[in-house]
Amino acid sequence: MNGDPVDADKPREACGVAGVWGPAGHHAAVVREMLVALQHRGQESAGIAVGTGDALVARHGAGTVAEALPDLEGLPLGPVAVGHVRYATHGTRDALAGAQPVVLDRPPLALAHNGTLVDPHTAPGADAVEPGEWFTDSELLTRLLLAARAEKGLDTAAALHAVLPGLKGAYALVVSDGHRLYGVRDPHGFRPLAVGRRGDTWLLASETAAITAVGGDVVRELEPGEVLSIGPQGTASSRLEVPDAKTAACLFEYVYFARADSHLSGRSVYQARFRAGQALADHAPVDGSPRPVVVATPETARVAADGYAERAGLTVVQGLLRPGQGGRSFLARDQEARHHAVRRKLSPVPAAVAGRRVVLVDDSLVRGTTMRTVARMLRDAGALEVHLRVASPPYRWPCFYGIDTGRPEELLAARLSMTELAGQLDCDSVAFLSLDRLLEAAGGDRSGYCTACLTGRYPTATPAGAFPAPACATALASQGTAE
Repeated sequence: MNGDPVDADKPREACGVAGVWGPAGHHAAVVREMLVALQHRGQESAGIAVGTGDALVARHGAGTVAEALPDLEGLPLGPVAVGHVRYATHGTRDALAGAQPVVLDRPPLALAHNGTLVDPHTAPGADAVEPGEWFTDSELLTRLLLAARAEKGLDTAAALHAVLPGLKGAYALVVSDGHRLYGVRDPHGFRPLAVGRRGDTWLLASETAAITAVGGDVVRELEPGEVLSIGPQGTASSRLEVPDAKTAACLFEYVYFARADSHLSGRSVYQARFRAGQALADHAPVDGSPRPVVVATPETARVAADGYAERAGLTVVQGLLRPGQGGRSFLARDQEARHHAVRRKLSPVPAAVAGRRVVLVDDSLVRGTTMRTVARMLRDAGALEVHLRVASPPYRWPCFYGIDTGRPEELLAARLSMTELAGQLDCDSVAFLSLDRLLEAAGGDRSGYCTACLTGRYPTATPAGAFPAPACATALASQGTAE
């Protein structure tokens, strides 16, 4: 999960969103269960807002859903509810100050946002919003929508169409005015959003797994640029008018972010990861004797490790365990603290790896802050060799669309060769899956993915001064920063 020190090497996703509309009931309880299913997308805060018609009542808290919303006391019955789990990538890192849904009144509006706006200060109308009235791009977006409703006399659907085409960046939104529920994907479709039904109740969620987790049936995924309105008169779909917007769904949803039991664009995340593991075995086998065993870095790389072992004819062993949870210590301030945090979270199994050569399969490598500790733990447990195999390409460029990758100079593969990487991580060898093979594993139209973090080719303009690290800036200048 995003707050776990074991995953400190990983890109961290902005958040997960959910919504319910139906005959007046305790929809907050359904939203809470969907947020639990989306917990892997953010652990800094959680919140729910319930619409009762002309009013919205909200509760927010810091930490996981269980910590932030241990009960639903104070939340009323109503026809609509909106929920959010957060990992901050923009604005304040104070969990409660940035907690969502953002809720404003006069007239009522609740907004849950997954993604990040590029240069929100330059958004049309942003200069008319007082600087102290917003600290995150999500708060600014909510105030822009509220202004369109209050000052121009627009209803919520019309306000969405008036404001969103002028924004740059990523946004999957679940919005309510207390009466109706709205789902929106930006014209590039960076972040996912699906719609489902449970009887006469409609459901919106970042992932299909959250819909099925509450007994719902997945109807479909929203299209890039779609505005879906749900209310007493049924559903209505419309499109944002953004000419020449290129579909650019985040490829890392298949690699790491989404749950393995989710579907994206109708394709199984599990199957994509299994195929990536198979392709990795073809692309980067570990030859020699004795034959190695395969160990997954728990938990997100297990499917890729299974695919690797199946294609290579090797045995998967549980060489690493995650025996318990010990707090969100990825916030540890120095490498030594992170080292000890990883050892608290992961436990090697000597009986599985002692005297053996190990193929350690991971889904991605970004900062490299914990992998050296993991490799050393396996060696201390008796592994003869440790060969790291990563089921995605090297992560070399920062993301501006809702993923926290840290500073460009922190991206390990952007500044080290494969040989240097192996030495840095205390591995006998390191190899990554190629982009072509990953795209083949994900399936669908290859041109419909955002691969900016892997290629440096961005689907939109990027913020001025976005690449302070000279090596990164030089690489971008030579390859181009936008498609």
